[in-house]
Amino acid sequence: MNMACPMCEVRLEPEPGFYQGAMYVGYGITIACMLAISLTLYYLFNPPDWVYMVSVIGFMILIAPLNYRYSRIVYLYFFGGIGYDPEALRLRP
Repeated sequence: MNMACPMCEVRLEPEPGFYQGAMYVGYGITIACMLAISLTLYYLFNPPDWVYMVSVIGFMILIAPLNYRYSRIVYLYFFGGIGYDPEALRLRP
C-alpha cells in the first residue's frame, strides 16, 4: 500500500498500528464469505461435509490478497476521516 495518495498526497497511514482494527473488518468479510458459500452449497447441492471445508478454505486462500487490501480500505474509509472527493481529481494539474 502506498504511504500517500498519488493524487492528493494525503497520508494513508494516520498513525502507527492504525490498521490493527482492519483485522476485524477482514474477519467480518471472511465470515460473510464462509456463510454465503456454505448456504449456497447447502441449498443447491447438499454435498458431504468435506466439500464444505475444501470449498471454503480454497476460496478464502484465493481471495486472501483482496481481503487484506479491502479490509484496510474499508477501515480507513470509516475510521480514518478520509473521504472521496471527486473535485480533487479536477483540481490537480
